[in-house]
Amino acid sequence: KPVNYGTSAAPIGGVDVQVSVSSHGLFEKTTKVCTMTVKGDGTSALGTCEHGTFELSRRSNDPPTIDPADIAEIGKLIYDAVEDTQAVIDTSVDWAGAVPHGITDWTQLENWKGPVQSDSYYIEFKNGIGMKLTKFAWRFVWKYGGDMNGVGKYVTQAGIDIDTAYAYL
Repeated sequence: KPVNYGTSAAPIGGVDVQVSVSSHGLFEKTTKVCTMTVKGDGTSALGTCEHGTFELSRRSNDPPTIDPADIAEIGKLIYDAVEDTQAVIDTSVDWAGAVPHGITDWTQLENWKGPVQSDSYYIEFKNGIGMKLTKFAWRFVWKYGGDMNGVGKYVTQAGIDIDTAYAYL
């Protein structure tokens, strides 16, 4: 859920981006998850990452009343990056944003900066004899600093940029 990390007078939108990677081993399916919080001021914080091999419809024609401090999600908060050792991410639609509630398109805001990107992270699955079955490496990326009439700092197009997607089939 999007969060206001600032104040009512100077809102800073933030959203958690979660990456899910799954692989079928010899006997079972394994899924690993990693989360990063990205914020409208351009900062980020690595959240929960599993250990192991990681490194609105309107009825009236009146325009909506928009409170810059009321943060809403646009895009997709959760999506799969790899399913059954195959990349399934579509970066044109698999992204999230945190903007004022009532904004339906991030381009309604101004002064976007970035994109910025995080360090690279990866997940690797190996079989029982140590052979690499899957490696998926990515960076979290997002645009930040969008404002509404000079108020707030919001996030859009928060997602991942794939560095490596390898699967032994």
